[in-house]
Amino acid sequence: MSEHLRELEQEQAYTVRVQQLLLALIERAQVISNDHLQSIQAIVADAWEDLRVKPTALSEEDLEQLSTEVDRFVVRRQFADSMAQRSRRMLMNPFFARVDFIEKGEEKVEKIVIGLYSLKDEKGELLVHDWRAPVCSLYYDATPGEARYDSPSGEIWGQLTLKRQYRMEDGRLKYYVDTQLNIDDAMLLDILSGATSRHMRQIVATIQSEQNAAIRREDAKVLSVVGGAGSGKTSVAMHRAAYLMYRRRDVLDASKITILSPSTAFSEYVSGVLPELGEENIRARTLREVVEEVLGKKVEKPYHQLEALLDAESELRRQSVRYKGGAEFLKQLKRFADDFSAYGPSFQDVKLDNQVLIRRDELARMYKNELSLLTPAQKLTRMAGTLQTRLSGWEERLYKQYEKSFSGKYSQRELRQMSNMAVAQRLQPVRAQLRGMLELKGGALLSKALRTAPKALADAYRDNKAAGITWWEDAVAEAYLMVRLGFAAPDKMIYHLLVDEAQDYPDVALAMLGTYYPNAAVTLLGDPKQRTTPGMEPCDPARWGASLGAADAPLMPLSKCYRSTLPIAQLCNRILPDGEQLQPFGREGEEPLMAQYSEALLKKTLADFRAAGHKSIAVITRSQSQADSLSTKLDNVYRLDGGEADLNYEAGDNVVACYHLTKGMEFDAVIVVWPDVALTDGERRRLYTAASRALHAAALLGGGKLIKELSVES
Repeated sequence: MSEHLRELEQEQAYTVRVQQLLLALIERAQVISNDHLQSIQAIVADAWEDLRVKPTALSEEDLEQLSTEVDRFVVRRQFADSMAQRSRRMLMNPFFARVDFIEKGEEKVEKIVIGLYSLKDEKGELLVHDWRAPVCSLYYDATPGEARYDSPSGEIWGQLTLKRQYRMEDGRLKYYVDTQLNIDDAMLLDILSGATSRHMRQIVATIQSEQNAAIRREDAKVLSVVGGAGSGKTSVAMHRAAYLMYRRRDVLDASKITILSPSTAFSEYVSGVLPELGEENIRARTLREVVEEVLGKKVEKPYHQLEALLDAESELRRQSVRYKGGAEFLKQLKRFADDFSAYGPSFQDVKLDNQVLIRRDELARMYKNELSLLTPAQKLTRMAGTLQTRLSGWEERLYKQYEKSFSGKYSQRELRQMSNMAVAQRLQPVRAQLRGMLELKGGALLSKALRTAPKALADAYRDNKAAGITWWEDAVAEAYLMVRLGFAAPDKMIYHLLVDEAQDYPDVALAMLGTYYPNAAVTLLGDPKQRTTPGMEPCDPARWGASLGAADAPLMPLSKCYRSTLPIAQLCNRILPDGEQLQPFGREGEEPLMAQYSEALLKKTLADFRAAGHKSIAVITRSQSQADSLSTKLDNVYRLDGGEADLNYEAGDNVVACYHLTKGMEFDAVIVVWPDVALTDGERRRLYTAASRALHAAALLGGGKLIKELSVES
């Protein structure tokens, strides 16, 4: 028998040993869970019997003690169920890698087998190490030879003598590979060639060194991770969340982490990753949900903004996005907020007829000096209370005057009514003036901040406000001012914020998030090549940290792209503007279809992709109106529209959507349907975003001029 076969048998025997231990743990956990369930049932049954015989048998203290006892058994049962579930997850794939390491100054080789979670034997010895443990970074970062890793006690040096990867199939160890690299290319290709599903998968077995560095970076308040489509940015975000929860178990759990995703469908897409990693799912939100919560009103959907911007007639809207999307507008808002914090709104003398009731300098002094420790919103609320007391005094004096003048004209009841009406009418202008100064909301604040804006934009904002319309770029600015000035409460319970597709966030949006989540460290993930909103200036990730108050935030690049086959990646590079290229990981595949669009060809291509066995297929369009139209012509497709219903499509459904709603997602096959449009840099980025969703197969069905121009460039 060869040495390799003998080693394979030993590894297979080790696999069986681990699986037997897992089965024993599952059985033991089930017994414990059932015992606790029986205890709960017995406690409840006894209490019910006592109450049935005598309704007053149990005092309030007795019931509270019973509740505490039941809760204790419930927690124990949940822990047992959790351990059983974790063991079941490991059963078919108990580990995926191994490194052998000799620490400097030691003679014994430490065998470190790496899996999804740690597992100890009956003697307490680790048979499998959790992939997040410090020593496991050797697998992701080091090669055989001299190596080091960071541990809680400091830097550990030594020799890495073996680096091995395992491939499991149906619960059995199929083969292993000893490699000088972090991930053997053949094994990675094997894994990447598999079909996807409607949910993102965990990638612990294939994390690359540069991805691992971003996942394990702990010393940065703000961290920017930048890479092209398919470089693993979103996977890094989810695995970073799992890693941080593992490392900071005492202070960080799922309830204290939030991911901001580009769409509802994307939130559903990533929902399975953390449970696969043994962690409770974190809350996924969209920026629009946060903004609407802050403002307390509905605002324009971001993809509706995009639809308007793509309209050739919408120059004013593009001017609005251009003006409000960059660093200068954020500086303008900050200056306004600073001035408002120091001096308050533009106070005016409060008059009743021609008599000054409250001088403006008194209001300014009250705001600036007497209430200096409060937020601007709190100052105005306190002032409103103080002035209401004064109003009550004026009301009383006016009432006596009117009562005296109306006396003899009305009965006692009518006299009171007429006097009150007269007072209310007389003081109505005073109340309106005070409300205008003291009761401010997001729209009123932004109106004041836009006084220095171009007249056309200030007028458009005023007209929209009167019509009850809030453009998306204005909603973000309103929300920033509301939180910054204390008119909306920040969320202080979130300690880590993951922002996916950060390239789509204007500076004001990032600043708003930093203000709304004041206690949160932030991980930003994005691809500057996918900034596709018309009017916005080119994306500069180096500026992201500054918007969040961390100008020196580290920026970690992800250089390679693993999603698409080489032919699809080459198509993406043909589409991209000059100088913006992907570095694909070489994976062979079929050449993408490029042809002039027809409805018949679209239906045939969709049928061909289905016949080829592709499970997840997306028809991706330039606009949502185009997606709406196509969805009525195709069978068994689900139209994504950015709403809550996007959570409901089934795994077997193929989707039709505007490219903007598929950002961050991937599909086995993609059919891009694109009209004839000029291939500007912005248009190329939009088209690249659509085409780069494909893993294994792609088709570009476009207008004749578009196809000809792209084909010539090949």
